[in-house]
Amino acid sequence: MTNTGAFQRDPSRRLTHLGAVGLVLAALVGLACGLQRESGGSGGRAGSGGQSQVTGGQTTAAGGQTTAAGGQTTVAGGQTTAAGGQTTAAGGQTTTAGGQTTETGGQTTASGGRTAGSGGQTTASGGQTTETGGQTTASGGQTTASGGRTAGSGGQTAASGGQTTATGGRTAGSGGQTTASGGQTAATGGRTASSGGQTTTSGGVSGTGGKSTGTGGVSTGGSSGGGGASGAGVTINGKFVPKDKAVVFIHFGHSNMRGAATTPTSLNSYFFNTEDGLWSYKGSFALAKEPTAPQAGYTSAGPGMAILHSARGAVATTSDVQFISVGYGEGSATTVDYQKSGSYYPIFMGWAGQLKGNVTFGAIVIMLGVTDGEHLASNLVPGFPSRVVQLVSDIRSDLGEPNLPVLFCNYEQNATGQYAITGAYGTVMVPLIKQLPGLISNLVLVPTDGIEMQDNHHFDLQGHKDWAARVIALMQSNNWFPWK
Repeated sequence: MTNTGAFQRDPSRRLTHLGAVGLVLAALVGLACGLQRESGGSGGRAGSGGQSQVTGGQTTAAGGQTTAAGGQTTVAGGQTTAAGGQTTAAGGQTTTAGGQTTETGGQTTASGGRTAGSGGQTTASGGQTTETGGQTTASGGQTTASGGRTAGSGGQTAASGGQTTATGGRTAGSGGQTTASGGQTAATGGRTASSGGQTTTSGGVSGTGGKSTGTGGVSTGGSSGGGGASGAGVTINGKFVPKDKAVVFIHFGHSNMRGAATTPTSLNSYFFNTEDGLWSYKGSFALAKEPTAPQAGYTSAGPGMAILHSARGAVATTSDVQFISVGYGEGSATTVDYQKSGSYYPIFMGWAGQLKGNVTFGAIVIMLGVTDGEHLASNLVPGFPSRVVQLVSDIRSDLGEPNLPVLFCNYEQNATGQYAITGAYGTVMVPLIKQLPGLISNLVLVPTDGIEMQDNHHFDLQGHKDWAARVIALMQSNNWFPWK
């Protein structure tokens, strides 16, 4: 207890006591002001190169400071003044309830945090740092590159200095930034500002799901892949066509697909004239006409145009569905030539891939078989079924369409001479072709009996028209043709 009488009688003791009280008050006021200046309030300043979130935010840059509730500081000299704050770097100070200071050299004080790299610091629950200087401040965040920082829940940074601020966002380029949910940036400085958007060029900005892939007036909307962007479709001749109204038939094969038909001439307009709503795509859209699966130097007709006409005839006259051919044919080509590693797969699948995600793939139509028997070494011929299995699997996989229907041309029943069904090629290939429906799901053989011929093994115009009608009829009977 203070002796008040002695205190009153001795002025020097009174001055000494008051001076001590003043010093204490001045120190407290100075500390409060300093903290106020440094923190800048809720969501405080991050210092050199630093970043600061809003209330409850985190600061990870050198010298960074935070005063927000629940804030955390993991750098040298960092200070935390909010409830629950934590400081783990050298010289760090914690002045509020729950604050913890552990070791010089920056270790980990947060729940479950781990540091595996030299100087790495982690302050968030479960955060991990695996490289020199890497810092992670978000729940579960991971940093794998030198100096990389992640500020979003679960975000990942894979490049030097990359920053991610959106949930699950990823940055793969130097300095790239992603600000949209799930957005991806693959180029230096590229930014994506919309959900699901992608940019792959330096500094490019992509709008909502936007992507431009075509030339000559052809554009695509939306991004491909799982959960494609709403509003996906293609622009054809200046008109936007929604994905579900743009139906593509991929058709390829040997010379019968390329086409050798020139008669009867009464069907010339059916095959060689254009019609609105029937299109061909080979890097850009054009009104379709034969040859739709052209080989250089050939101008005769195959089945492509007849497939489009038959599809159009199966929907209402008022339908706005656009039917599109993506075709390729090559004389004497075999299943070896059409393998993914072969010469022709990259051609037609390159075109199809440009449309992926923005059109509806209706079916794969294939004319192959006789050429394997005619042009391959005898030891390779028995591998025909397995090569078709692989070919179809690759197409479906590359298009992301595991159940895409396949309409496969049966052996040409009305072929004659060496190509006859009872000839050298027919007797070998017919049994192999018949195996296909049992090996490949959603595959049917399109009958060729009664089909008119141009010569000893090619269909004429009437034959192609009749055969294409069977293609669409089989799709309808198998519930593969939903368009009305």
